[in-house]
Amino acid sequence: MKPRARTQVMTAVEQLGWRVTLGDVASSTGLALPETKQELLSLAQEAEGHLQVADTGEIAYVFDKDFRATLRRKENQSRWQKFQQKLWGGFLYGLRISFGILLLVSIVLITLALVALMIASRSNDNNNRSSRGGGGMNFIFLPRLWVGNPFWSPYPSRRGYRGQRYNQGGRSGAFRQTEAQAKGDMNFLEAVYSFLFGDGNPNEDLEEKRYQYIATLIRQNDGVITAEQVLPYLDLDLAQADNREDAMLPILLKFDGSPEVSDQGELVYRFPELQVTAAEQKRKGSSVPATLEEELWAFSKAEPGQLTLAGGLGALNVVLALILYGARDQVALGAAQGSPILALVNPLVGLLLLYGVAFLTVPVIRWMTLKRRNQKIQARVKTRQQWANQLRNPDQKLQHKLEFAQRFARREVVGENQTIYSTDRDLIEQRDYELDRPEFQALLDDEKSLSPKPD
Repeated sequence: MKPRARTQVMTAVEQLGWRVTLGDVASSTGLALPETKQELLSLAQEAEGHLQVADTGEIAYVFDKDFRATLRRKENQSRWQKFQQKLWGGFLYGLRISFGILLLVSIVLITLALVALMIASRSNDNNNRSSRGGGGMNFIFLPRLWVGNPFWSPYPSRRGYRGQRYNQGGRSGAFRQTEAQAKGDMNFLEAVYSFLFGDGNPNEDLEEKRYQYIATLIRQNDGVITAEQVLPYLDLDLAQADNREDAMLPILLKFDGSPEVSDQGELVYRFPELQVTAAEQKRKGSSVPATLEEELWAFSKAEPGQLTLAGGLGALNVVLALILYGARDQVALGAAQGSPILALVNPLVGLLLLYGVAFLTVPVIRWMTLKRRNQKIQARVKTRQQWANQLRNPDQKLQHKLEFAQRFARREVVGENQTIYSTDRDLIEQRDYELDRPEFQALLDDEKSLSPKPD
């Protein structure tokens, strides 16, 4: 949209009393009708305008007096959402590259600190063996723990089997890596991030699919549809059924459509550009799903063994952090006595425990959030199925509306034999081609037959 054209249309709407027709705005602004129509539809969508149908069939666009404030509010919301998305993206990126490493560093650091405490405790016991047993640090019990290689898969036979299977097939290493990634295999650091924050939105391309289905639906219906036919692909609740015509505004704007009105005031929507095709296409009822489907959010695409390893290391980290926190007085004393590792860990004791608790708390919160989110997705899918059922079994009013829509249905096939100019041929050749057409030759023969013969 051109900013100047938008400003002109907004000014015209205010000057004309916030209720305008296409002709009103076009005559007031001097803009071309197609441009005026696009701007009006866009403004009605963004400023929460409405369409009114007169008994003569004319369409009026109605706006609130404070529609500029509505536009500003939505613009500010859009900017804030973009800013939030950038912040969230940067935050997730930092977490992706740091959390797995931080987990390992935390375990190693706490283990070294506990080992240092044990050494210091034994040294003090030896030095004070002749004393009354007072002074020095008490012995810190540390269970024998083996962390192992965190990058090692707990199921080597499964990975080995996949590798043997690919090798036996004679596939290249690059192909094996691509196929493994397609199956969702991750290394340890990726699995830790997936354990904490998941793997992204499974419906990221939902809007693209939504409008792809709607455009195909319009094609299948020869360029004319009703709002009820589109509802199975929208997010409109059953309680919002009265707003279904308003929900068509973004579709009209995207595909350059226009409303048509029946004698009973019912609206259907025609899309001239989608009524023209370069080749006759067979109609396939199964080419468009009956409803728009959404995938449920998965907790993680990492393998169960990797999730177990990540969760197990997280639990180990919490246990070690609790032991260290319980010995915080001894850690402070050891740091004062000059132990480098204890001097490093002493100010971090509380943070290490907090990190360990957060490492296990975040997935729990995310699991509960995903549960609620998936419930909403299931509710939307169920609503779309209900809209589809109503469309499969239309009542008398809807049936009349669908029949009225067919009056405007049209499919125009632009065949190659209708071409009068093409950039792949010279202009002179195309002129000669036109002169050789049978229709032109017939006109030429008629003219010759009517012309007087010379004496």
